[in-house]
Amino acid sequence: MMITDEAQKSPRVQRKRERARQRILDAAERLMRQRGVDAVTIQDITDAADVGHGTFYTHFKTKLDVLVPICEATAKAHTRRMDRLTAEMEDAAEVVSISTRHLLHAIEKDPLWTWFLCNSKLPMDDMRRGIGGSGARDILRGIEMGRFAPLAVPVGEPFLLGAMIGVIQECFTQIHEDDTVEETTRMVLRTLGITDDEAQEIAHRPLPPLPALELNDAPA
Repeated sequence: MMITDEAQKSPRVQRKRERARQRILDAAERLMRQRGVDAVTIQDITDAADVGHGTFYTHFKTKLDVLVPICEATAKAHTRRMDRLTAEMEDAAEVVSISTRHLLHAIEKDPLWTWFLCNSKLPMDDMRRGIGGSGARDILRGIEMGRFAPLAVPVGEPFLLGAMIGVIQECFTQIHEDDTVEETTRMVLRTLGITDDEAQEIAHRPLPPLPALELNDAPA
């Protein structure tokens, strides 16, 4: 019997589709963390999720597309912790410094997140989803406060995002060997109009630890 458009839009059908999508995401993340992204095939994912190839392609075009919502959820969880850490901080430059350093360290510790940013070659919009959206928000706040130079956010945010991804792709193996994280942070602050001496000092301040994980911090 042919399924009508109305039936496809029913809450029951939508819930079924969402459950299948979530099984695909859960299976893909589990397998990729166990074996590495390159070693996992779509067949592996569909077998583990107990769905057909047609169901997979209903939700995702390629294996790499599955990584976008996985890393987006990880980024959102990290942002929630960062927001708690910086909630009482008044200096936008301090917020950007702490957020940038913690973000780079968090990516470094997560092999799936690192692989996504270093190897996926996905469009910038997908990269933005995978790295989190708090950067543009914090920059805009700093501009509104007069702390940062009034650069155009539609241009400045992609510029800084691209620069950070470039650092991750080119320098991540050296992150423990030098002050790559601090130097990246200093350059971000300089781009935002902070003087070199002040940017250097802010980027090298002691990094406060992230708050403890809470239940709603777990990636959805």
